[in-house]
Amino acid sequence: MTLNWNPQAIIEIIVGIIVMVAGILTYFEPKTKKIKSLYFIRLGIIFMSLFFLVSSIAILYLNTIIYRIGVLMLIPTSVFFIIGINYIIKETFNSITLIIAFCLGILYCYLALNPNSVIIKMQFGFLNLDMRGLFEVIGDFITVLLGVEVFYWGLKTWLNTPFLIKKEAFIFFIGLVFISVITLIIYSFYYWDPIFILFSDISLGIGILIFIIAIMVEPKLLYILPFTIHRIIVKDKEGFPLYDHDWSESNINETIFSGFLNAVQLMSEEVMDIGGLLDINLEEGMLILRESELITVVLVASKSSKLLRDSVVKFTEDFEKKFERELKLSIKEMVQYEGAYELIEKYFSNFPYKIIKNKKHPLLLTGKFANIPLELDNKLKKIFTTEEEYEAIITELLKSPVSVYSEFLNLYNELINETDKMEGKEPKYLNIS
Repeated sequence: MTLNWNPQAIIEIIVGIIVMVAGILTYFEPKTKKIKSLYFIRLGIIFMSLFFLVSSIAILYLNTIIYRIGVLMLIPTSVFFIIGINYIIKETFNSITLIIAFCLGILYCYLALNPNSVIIKMQFGFLNLDMRGLFEVIGDFITVLLGVEVFYWGLKTWLNTPFLIKKEAFIFFIGLVFISVITLIIYSFYYWDPIFILFSDISLGIGILIFIIAIMVEPKLLYILPFTIHRIIVKDKEGFPLYDHDWSESNINETIFSGFLNAVQLMSEEVMDIGGLLDINLEEGMLILRESELITVVLVASKSSKLLRDSVVKFTEDFEKKFERELKLSIKEMVQYEGAYELIEKYFSNFPYKIIKNKKHPLLLTGKFANIPLELDNKLKKIFTTEEEYEAIITELLKSPVSVYSEFLNLYNELINETDKMEGKEPKYLNIS
């Protein structure tokens, strides 16, 4: 039997393979493998690839039954995509869009049973399979519905993305624009000339590839919504702060904040048991408290969620294990618990920082743009004679606490003193007052 090789079959095979590989790659990437929302989107991508591959096989054999099966893959594609987007936007699977897609899917399946819903006809000089009538209209409506949902998600994510990952968010948004807007616009010309379906398929494949690359490079893009985490603080049983970490700007120091938390905890101690988890509503946010045998961990977020609660529980357990010796010795110095940053990376690495608002933030400045006291600037220029070294040290000092300046110059004086003694010279000092 001679296969009906035509441009659409070839394009759909290529696009189907690309989409399938892109979806599978997210499962093997450690940073994206266990993201719940991506689990559903990945299923949507897999069914989208089946849509192309099964349809292309049907075109090769001009088999209308296989073609119906192929185009019906549009239903799980749209349903799983919408569920995944819902989890990202509001951390629940249900929405009006999902109900509409599900109801249309039932009608779409019923119409697929009509023997006249798929026909064989000539398109761009080749025999091809095509939907017709209400079956085609409902399929196109589901496609548009999914496109609108994808575009809304992409736009909302891009607008709410913190500055630090804005570049990745733009690439992410471009991918979703290809998947939704560009693909739908090109596909609309299909009613004028069927050849445009080839370009819409290519546009969709490009969009999926860009989208997958963006989230593999920066999984934080899937956590822009539906909540924002601001701060986490760990305190011992006596109420002393041991560890404090910010994701957004805060003008309250850890001691004052810890005192506030102690007061809140005293008011809730009747309902807070060891090992318990408590949500406390604030006017513009939420406190998630975790009480363990040796510590209390408090996470400040815009709202509570199962993901955040689970992360707090695991963080608390590992913090106690990691610093068991220090906690049992009642060590209060926060510097002893700086290693907890590894646990932040482990359980909260996918949540984006919102401290940096623009490219002129001190944490991003080079020495060329740094503003430091003139006296200190003159001293550093005496030490670092080349422009490259000077800018490098200024950049690093800007990222350090103010006390580091004096510590750095003290160390420099000690080293110069030792060198002068070895060479039999009179010791010289830089005044750091």
